[in-house]
This record gives sequence, structure tokens and C-alpha cells, in this order.
Amino acid sequence: MARNITQLHPQLQEKWKLLVKKCEEQGLYIKYSECLRTKEEQDALYAQGRTKPGSIVTNAKGSSYSSQHQWGIAIDFFLDMDIDGDGSKSDDAFNDSKKHFEKVGKIAKSIGLGWGGDWTSIVDTPHLYLPQWGSTTTKLKQQYSTPDKFFKSWKKTSTVNTFKKPSSNWIRNVQKKLGVKVTGVATQELLEKTIKLSRNTNSKHTVVKQVQNRLKSLGYNCGDTDGIYGIKVEKAIYELQKDIGIKPEGYISKGQTTWKVLLGLKTK
Repeated sequence: MARNITQLHPQLQEKWKLLVKKCEEQGLYIKYSECLRTKEEQDALYAQGRTKPGSIVTNAKGSSYSSQHQWGIAIDFFLDMDIDGDGSKSDDAFNDSKKHFEKVGKIAKSIGLGWGGDWTSIVDTPHLYLPQWGSTTTKLKQQYSTPDKFFKSWKKTSTVNTFKKPSSNWIRNVQKKLGVKVTGVATQELLEKTIKLSRNTNSKHTVVKQVQNRLKSLGYNCGDTDGIYGIKVEKAIYELQKDIGIKPEGYISKGQTTWKVLLGLKTK
């Protein structure tokens, strides 16, 4: 089965990165297994427990395009932890004796993912997916007919626009710090004032804490929320810039695109 996460929908890739960070904060360590699945791979899996040895694990035929994995909107995970304390992690990949899959599922739902543990027909606790098309592939099939047509639609969406927008409270805090009108909505005025303030990003200033909070919400490790634009913040900004497809520099005073992503403004 395919285990190439870069073949998945861009939004799912970003949410997976954030999920791993949030799980680690709670002492949960996971890795991904199943990613995009071909028609042939899905048919082979469907045959398990029917015409081939093993237990039934799916009701979706490959030819029906009914598996979310075929559409690149689903990912399966396993535990990377020594659950039973025997010194080995390999025998505990699916050891749910401590309800870790439910804990991961709860975190996943908190960041906008769907969890297969909520299903009633073949409960699938290692399964996570993008829920905007529902819990089945019916809407996708109605709109795109085949996965290939769906994949082509991804190119129309810029990577920088897959990042979730900041909360209105976050924007209000930034506006208060910068002394502009507090509306909870990012504006060009806020963008310009933020860029002006950030000319000296190596110093400590009022907006850095807000930037650190925003980076953490996007899944980037920038250290403590201390208001200091240090090495960890530079590394986080560098990774963000790589992900949004612009020259990674580690500082944000020159590029409006980085600030627009942080503030939730349109980039085009």
C-alpha cells in the first residue's frame, strides 16, 4: 500500500503535521501508514476475508471509488510507543489497551479532521480524513466522477491558502497591540503596521507573542511564547516559508506573503 504523504490533499498534509505536534504535547506519538490507495490496491484489500485469507476490513470496492484513501483525503496512523513496557514499540502499533486511539481521534477532531472511530459500520480507529465532503465519497463521486479529476482540481488551490485562518480573538489581540481599530478582521492597515513594526525582528516587541501563538496553531515549533524573535522562531518561519512556496529566509520583514498567511489575508 502507498505510504507517500505528499500524494495526499495539501490540507490533509498540513493537518497531519499539526496533529503530530498536538499529540506530542500530550505524550502521544504516532506515525502514518496508509495514504493514497490505487484502485488495484483497494480491490485487493476488499478481497481480504472474501476471496482471500484474512478478516474483512473494508466494504469499499476499488472499482466503486468508495474508499476515501482513493481520493487522497484520508490517512491511517499507528502508535509509535511502548505501550506494554517490554522495551519494544513494534509490537504495540495497534495496542489500544490504554485508549490512545480515542485520545488521538479527539485531538484530530479538535483541529477539523474526521475520525473513523465514530463510524458504526466497520469502526476504523486508525483512520482520519478531511470531513468537508462528508464521511463517505458520495459527494466526491457526484462532483468529480473519478479521483483523477479530483486530483487535478488541487492545482487550482495555492498552497498558501490551505492554512486555516486565525481566530478573530487572535486578530483582536494583534490589533490591540499595534494600536489600530479593533475589529477582529485583518485589514491592509493591519498588514502595513505589522510590517513596519517588524523591521527590527531581532528585538523584543509586542507582536512577537502573537506570532508565536499563530505559528503554534499552524503546527510549527517556535519554543516558548516569550515575545522574543529568537532562533526557534526563525526556524519556524523558515519552515513556514518553505511550505508556502516562497524563498525561506527565517525573517518576515520583507515579504508580505508571510505576513498575509499569518494574518489570514488573501495572498492573491
